[in-house]
Amino acid sequence: MHASNKLRTWLPTLLALSANSPIYEGEETGYASWRSMVWSRWPVSGPPPHWDGPEHYDETVDAIISTQALLDKAMVYWDVRPSADHPTVEVRVADIPQLATEVIVLAELIRALVVSEPSEQRVDDSVLRAAYWRASRDGVDGLAADPHTGKLSPAFDRAQELVEHVAVALRDRGTLSTVERQMDWLRHNGSGAARQRRCPDPESLVDELIARTREET
Repeated sequence: MHASNKLRTWLPTLLALSANSPIYEGEETGYASWRSMVWSRWPVSGPPPHWDGPEHYDETVDAIISTQALLDKAMVYWDVRPSADHPTVEVRVADIPQLATEVIVLAELIRALVVSEPSEQRVDDSVLRAAYWRASRDGVDGLAADPHTGKLSPAFDRAQELVEHVAVALRDRGTLSTVERQMDWLRHNGSGAARQRRCPDPESLVDELIARTREET
């Protein structure tokens, strides 16, 4: 539950970094991560509540199941949830990144957030939801909403703040330089959504993905 609470503030930033679904059924959606908007239709999705402890989680889930909005605990689709089978938490906020390097960096950032001390106070659920919407719309290439105040700033600046917040944990693990290189690459090349939008047709996108995958192997 502590891990979930630590991650809440930064979930919109992780979503923005991974945004990679601007096209749906061949049409531009206007969103960098349309997949996250579709996923939000489920009654238990998006950012989890702030938890007071395991009992609070169990009581909340049981109450939601009683409404029959969920069939069972397997349908708890919050973007951070306890694993039913392993002594860990599942972090499900990311869109589907294009490249293996992006997946690695997201995993390192998530791990670093969990082992770092929280630097900010509890965020309001409604403002956090609004920050989610902004991350879905703009990705890392546009604006981000501060989950505490709603104030807008460049999304990439918010991502840099995340790296600075967890820099000690990344350095201890020996991955700070890897994360910084990827952030610099993203600054110059844009998110997966931006890269998709630059491709004139699906064939060009596939060619780009093949080329980038070969570079990474």
